[in-house]
Amino acid sequence: MPSFPVAIKALTQLGPEPIALYALYQLGLRTGHYRRSETSGASSLRQVDSLQPLLKLPSREALLGVIGAEGKAALLQVADEIAAGRIRLFGGEPVPLKFTFDQPLRHWSDYELHPQLLSAFYSLTPDVKLLWEPARFGWALTLGRAYILTGEERYAESFWKCFEEFRSANPPYLGPHWMNGQEVALRLMSLLWAAQMFEAAAASNAGRGALLIQSMQEHARRIPPTLVYARSQNNNHWVTESAALFAAGIALGEPKMRAEGWTWLNRALQSQISSYGEYIQHSTNYHRVML
Repeated sequence: MPSFPVAIKALTQLGPEPIALYALYQLGLRTGHYRRSETSGASSLRQVDSLQPLLKLPSREALLGVIGAEGKAALLQVADEIAAGRIRLFGGEPVPLKFTFDQPLRHWSDYELHPQLLSAFYSLTPDVKLLWEPARFGWALTLGRAYILTGEERYAESFWKCFEEFRSANPPYLGPHWMNGQEVALRLMSLLWAAQMFEAAAASNAGRGALLIQSMQEHARRIPPTLVYARSQNNNHWVTESAALFAAGIALGEPKMRAEGWTWLNRALQSQISSYGEYIQHSTNYHRVML
């Protein structure tokens, strides 16, 4: 619990609503509500046989016209690295693309309640974002562009193998990759786009497609219970998580999910963008994230 001066400062500078929302989030953690809601929600997943397209993808010719020959060469160089099992985190040097951990995985809420449990994972990297970045699946869109440009199946097969490895090593709601709603949302949106980009690939068989749809449903179900945390932050978390729900609702054919995502996304944008167009976080990087 914060000291009395800190509590007063938080109340006067943040206001009562963010404090109340954060308290509600903590209540859900400490009573086990989130764990119970995930268990009960698993039985409510409905059968989804196919995904609805989010937007029309560009043709091979149109994409090549945008990036040109030089851009294609640069794209394929990076895609080949990913297919070989290496990615460049935030533009750095190539490192192994890895999703597995040597430590046993706990429910994500345990890490929130007992931060010391994360010490073993943090020892693997100097910054948690380096741990999270591979599991955001942003690299999958690079593979998708390479597949659209070349039609080479190895790019699609690389995506599917990585997805299967991630799912096997990080079961729903277990481990550090599930503890943050925004991380789940980023991964969900990447998976939604990847599914559309690799839809025509021979590697995208019915069994894999069904597993991916189930995973999307599991990701989407993780977000709503802890939106109170994102709302208490009133920053990029709220925007990202709402956008993911909106996109997933479209792709999965879930009108209620789509409406929920749109409602919260609209409120977030109304709350976070000034009449001048400035974003609430004074950072050009987070302004970009919002856009």
